[in-house]
Amino acid sequence: MHGIELADFYRDYPDIRLSMRRTMGKYHDRFIVLDFETENERVFLCGASSKDAGARITSIVEDYGTKKYHSLLKELLGNDELRLS
Repeated sequence: MHGIELADFYRDYPDIRLSMRRTMGKYHDRFIVLDFETENERVFLCGASSKDAGARITSIVEDYGTKKYHSLLKELLGNDELRLS
């Protein structure tokens, strides 16, 4: 995703905010986390980067054991925000 796609997203969904953080080279996997630390929390593991989505076979799988990600996610949320160009 680039800044222009993010701007398009916010135009289409003005009430939704995304948070993207730097991994500091520690994590390779990609996660989509919705409603972190709420009763509606959901975690999805993404098999490929978003730039490859649609060009190659990939999977996005929901993991229902979300609590195991809490320490990882709290650490990531402490990292600098990822700024898109």
